[in-house]
Formats: sequence, C-alpha cells, structure tokens
Amino acid sequence: MKKSVLATLIISSLGLTACGGGSGSNNDTTDSNTSPTEVTTAGVVNKGIVKSGLVAVCEATVANTSQERCVSPLLTTTTNEKGQFSLTGLPANKALLVVVTKGNGTQMKCDYVGCQDANGNPIEFGEWMTVPNDFKLLAVIASSGEIKTANVNSLTNLAAKKAIELTGSLDLTTDIVNNSNAIIGKALGLTKPITEMGSVDITDANAIAGSDNEDLRAAILSASIEQSRKSGSVNIDDLIDYDANGKLAVNKNIVSQIQADTTQVVSQAKAHSKNQGNAGSKLDNADQDVSAIDPDNIEIGIDIDKPVANAVVQAKDFIKQIRTVYTAASDAGDLNTGLTNFADELSDISSIAQEDTEMLLENVNGAIIAISEAMKPDANFEGNMLLTNNNYYVYKDGDQYTVQQNGVSLVATGSYDHSTKTVTETDQNCNYSEFCTKTTTEEIRTNITLNELSANYNDAWLNTSQSHVVLSANITRKETGNYSSTPTNEGNIYVDESSTSEVSQVNTLKLQLSEATLTYFSYQENFSYPNTFSGNITLIADDISSADFNSYTYNENWNGSGADWSNESKDSSIIEAKSLTFKIDGVIASNGQAVSALMDIRLNNIGGYVHLRDITHTVSGRYCSWWSDWDNRCYTRSEEIITEESFETKDSFIRANVKMALGANILNANNTPVATGLSLDISRNDYNLIEVDAGVTYNGKDTYLSTSYKPYSDTNTPYVSLRDGKGLVATLTEKGEDDIGGTIYVNGKSTGTIGTTNNNLLLIRYTDGSFESM
Repeated sequence: MKKSVLATLIISSLGLTACGGGSGSNNDTTDSNTSPTEVTTAGVVNKGIVKSGLVAVCEATVANTSQERCVSPLLTTTTNEKGQFSLTGLPANKALLVVVTKGNGTQMKCDYVGCQDANGNPIEFGEWMTVPNDFKLLAVIASSGEIKTANVNSLTNLAAKKAIELTGSLDLTTDIVNNSNAIIGKALGLTKPITEMGSVDITDANAIAGSDNEDLRAAILSASIEQSRKSGSVNIDDLIDYDANGKLAVNKNIVSQIQADTTQVVSQAKAHSKNQGNAGSKLDNADQDVSAIDPDNIEIGIDIDKPVANAVVQAKDFIKQIRTVYTAASDAGDLNTGLTNFADELSDISSIAQEDTEMLLENVNGAIIAISEAMKPDANFEGNMLLTNNNYYVYKDGDQYTVQQNGVSLVATGSYDHSTKTVTETDQNCNYSEFCTKTTTEEIRTNITLNELSANYNDAWLNTSQSHVVLSANITRKETGNYSSTPTNEGNIYVDESSTSEVSQVNTLKLQLSEATLTYFSYQENFSYPNTFSGNITLIADDISSADFNSYTYNENWNGSGADWSNESKDSSIIEAKSLTFKIDGVIASNGQAVSALMDIRLNNIGGYVHLRDITHTVSGRYCSWWSDWDNRCYTRSEEIITEESFETKDSFIRANVKMALGANILNANNTPVATGLSLDISRNDYNLIEVDAGVTYNGKDTYLSTSYKPYSDTNTPYVSLRDGKGLVATLTEKGEDDIGGTIYVNGKSTGTIGTTNNNLLLIRYTDGSFESM
C-alpha cells in the first residue's frame, strides 16, 4: 500500500503540487468585504414533506429559544405542496430561529414505518396525514451570505434543541448555530451542513432518482429519527451529550437504533418506488452509507459554545489542513509511511484469502448443498444416512441434519419444498417424420438454519453462530425434435432434421453468516499466530436468471447422384440478475494489530440489462456418388462462425454502489498515531456518470474528497470538491489547459477564490484582500 486512497485521488484528479507559504496574515479577526444588510432564505420542511405549514423566523434570543417559538417573528409564510418556502428581508449575520407549526390545513407525508395521524389511525407510506395540534419543527441558521438555505427536518430539530439545551439562558450566536448543526451532521456521518440537506421527498421515485446522494441520505436519516422517536425504544434527544471528560460525545445505542430504522425506511421506500429509474440504486447507496457508520469510532471534536475564528481564518486553516494531508500522503510523508508500515504489519492478513480458506469455504458449500438434497421428501436414506450426489454423508435425526466430513461439522434444520410438472404435446418416443416437444417445470425452495457450523482445512478455520441460507429456484426445460424425409416425383429426396434444447432458471440466494470467525494460522520461526476476521458476512443474489439454448438444423437435397447439404448449430447463453448484495462487516486482526473493516457492494439491474452471447456455426457443401458425373462442386465445403454479444446502453445498464472503510490507529515513524480511518465510496447511478467520494481522518481532522467521471464522454471537465464535514468546502475545476479555478466556502459563504497564475501556481485570494499559494 504505497499511497492512501486520498493521495491517489488527489494526485490523479488534480495534479497539484502543494505549496507552502503565502502572503497575508492569518491573524485577521474581521472580514474587510462588505456584507449584505438583508438576506433571503429558502428551504424545504420535510418530516416527510409538510404542506401548508406555518413558518416563522425570529432572532435566536432567549425570549424566543426558551419557549421554542417566535414570540416576535421577523417574517412568516406557509409551505407549498412540495414543502417549499422562501423569505426575503432577514437581517444579515444573525443567529436565527426557524419554527414550523400547524396552520390552516397543514398536512405531512408519511415517510417512515408505522405512521399514525392525529387520531391514531394508521397511515400508509406516501400518504398525506393531518398533523396534530402541537406539531412543531425547529431549525437554527446563521444568516451569512446573500442567500441562505434553511431546510427544516428532524435533523435540524435535534440540532436546534441541543443548542438551546446546552447553552442554557443565553442568546444563540452564529458560532453556536454553526457548531450545533455540525455536531448532528458529524454524529450521523454527514459532511455537508444539515440545513442545506434533507429536502428530498423519499416517497417520490422521481425525486429520489434525481437527488444528490447526501441530500437523500439526510432525508432518510430524518425519517429514521422520527421512526426511532415514535417507537420509543431510545430517547432521540440524547443522541449528543457531554461525556465524563466534559467533551461532547454520541450515544452509541441511539446511533445503532437509527441505523436499524434506516434499513426499514429504505426497504419501505424501495417497495413504494417499485425501483423506478435510479430510485432503488440511490436508496441502496444511502443505506450503505448509514450502515457504514461505526458508533465506536465517532469523534465529535466540536464544542458547541466555543467561539470560532472568522471565515477567512477558518478558510486558511482548512487550506493548511488540505496541504498537510496531501504532503503526509505523498512519498515519505507521515501518513504514507504509517500506511506502509501498517500494511507490512498486517501482511499476513492476505493469507485469510489463501487456498486453504478457499477450499474450506468450498467444503462448507458442499455440505450445505448435501443437506439441501437430504431435505427432499423422496431422499433415499438407508436407515438414518444418505450418500448425496456430491458424495457427502448426511445423517438425519428427526428434523435435524448433520454432516461431519471434509473438516466440516454442520448441524442444520430447515424446510424443502419441491414440485415438478411435465407438459407433453406429442408422443415422446419420436419416430422419423414426427414432431415432438417436451416441457418440464420445476420449483425448489430450501430454507436452512445453520444451528452449528465449524470447519477447518489445513491452517484455515471457520466458526459461526446461528446462520441462515435460503435458496429458491424455478427451472424450465424444453426439448423439441423434428425429422422428415420427403421423396418427389422427379426422384429427389428432401431431408429436414432439427432439434432444440432450452434450459432456463431463476434463482434467489440469501446467505447470512452471523458472528463468524474466519482464522488462518501463519508460521514464523517455528511459531504459529492467527490472522482472523470476526464479524458478519451477507450475500444476497435476487432473481438471477440464466438460459442456455442449443439448436441444430440439417437440410439435404438428394437428386440421385449427389446432394447439396447444410447444417447449422447455434448456442445462446443469457444471464440477467435483478440485484446483488455482498457485505462483510467486522474486524481483521493479526499480530496484535486490528482493523475495523467494511466492504459493501450492491448491484442493481433496474433497466433489465441482459448479457447475451450467441455463437452460430454454419457448414454447407456437396457430395457426389461414385457413379455420378464429376463436377467442380463435388466434395466442396464452406464454414462460417459468427459470435454476437450484448453491450450496455443508456437505457439498460448495471447500477453499482461500492463502499469500503478501514478504521485503525495508524502510526508514523515515531509510533505516534496519525490516522484513524480511511473510506472510499464509488457509485454509478447513471449510464454515463461515476461518482467517487473518499475520506481520511488525519491528526484528528476529517478531510473528504468528491469527484466524478463520465466514462462514455469524449470530454470530461475535472471537478473536485474538498470538505471537512463542518461547513468548510473548497471546489476545484479545470477550466482549460493549465488553468484551474475554484471557490472556498465557509458555512455556505464564499470566502475565497482559487485561480492559476501566469507561472502556473494556484493562488488563493481571500475576501479580506490577503492571498496565498495552494
């Protein structure tokens, strides 16, 4: 591992060389640019979508915050059918409180599981319901910039309540507002300001398909928080609180509950959207992101009431952070060295995937298949023992099946349903001059609970707690045959012969290994030590369709002295799958070092892409009898082979989301911890767009990088967004050859511009008149 994910992406996407110093002071305390005296705010109220909601905005003074309402509102309005609102004429550079309450005809869309209206009646997902009289939703915003987005949802409601709770009888400041919003986003893995996200209607497939990934994730989290609140299993308001050391920390149990509820919300949204457009793939991506949050590894690192530096100082600190990470990730840098050493120390981890482990898993798979066969009602047991087709011995005791073979010890229970139906259209004993066809359909469903599973093969070992395997299959076999030999009055004989064979199959496989431990023993200087993976393994393959078609046709025309003939054979194979999920989530450990590891791969085939391969083999010629007159065509032969394969199109392609995360204490050359996490997220939800997000936690600070690529475009405009997850963002775009430009934002406010000088340096000009090279 010579370079970190972040370094590789920065180098490949930007091609920048980090520069050190710059002109201008970092001790400025005020911005010299003129700020507007009034601002416009616009947003969406989404708990789900709230229409005809009464929106009031006021200064976040104690008089208003203590009652969680605007005693003296500055402006009021109502939301439209899409939950949208806008207000013009708010004071600039103020901490503002936004309060949404019930107005005339206020209704809210159900966007979580178990909605009830004001009278306690159940409401279906996506349906409107009347809100109760005490309905209230809050947000706090800092009115910097000309236009400020002020989305209001369950996330902003948490942040506003926490800011009011932790500051006591104090007026809120813009610093408190920004920090309180940042800690909620940080706790739930969001890297953009929460008041700028969460606007997506997750009951609308078109809105989902066209949404920004993080905006959608925030909306789903908002719905999940409301579901967690309604269930009463946890107190959502306790998500953030001070720990024993006086630092703000997250409640791990509440994060875990929100993750569980997110999976339910996503499942409901997918069922409601019926996978229209990109909806299913986008929802899967959001579920991946939320499930990847590690409650044990969330560091808030923010004091809610601690004053922060002005925007320019924050921007300069952020550029310094980017420069530091870039330098550290380069050759001989702290982060690069730490990752290299860490990889060397964990070098034997790769042995987990060695040949012994592969053979172990093959043997486990063989044992599961054997038990599936033993569950058939017509299984031919001899006493309590069955020798299966794959040469495993299965022992039956009541409803329990046991395999003790090839290093596998497996005890399982389950059910097996099987049916076969044969449709005969003609006599199956086809004679010449007859046509016959035979169609057989077969349905199989196996549900196996692995009560006890342990296995070993040489130096590899596997143990799991109770796990599950579900396999269902629908198989159709169709055979046809035709032969005819027809004489003519002229003495010619025409021969036609054809046959086809077609087998199609639809499979669904679900494999869940819970609390699995996979161990491989390595040896060094006559000592053995284990390399282990501990965690959960999930594989779900939904509606895997395959079809194999074979046909043969022979034609011959005999004229008494010779014959012209031809035969054609055709082989076709078709593979299609609805979706595939593969996920491993746990801890990899070796030689005293441990890594929390996550790999989550999800493929969706919404457009019904089919991989097709056709091979057509045609041969033709002429043969002559020995007594016939010789001509130049006698004993000639021609042959042709044509192969065709399918390709993706803009309407039919595989959507993919891949998420990987690594958490560990990575040490530099002086054994000082420098990094605690790396992440990579790749998504393809459109035919011609691949999006990449990467992140690193270095020296206690988070840095995220986002970029995208259009694989089927002749021209790509390189674009990169760098952010810290707390409101600091830097964008970079290639405007032309050797010309890169960009903007730095602090909490949504433009604070600096990035441009290329005549000598090809990247220069940052800040709004206070200072500048420095990047």
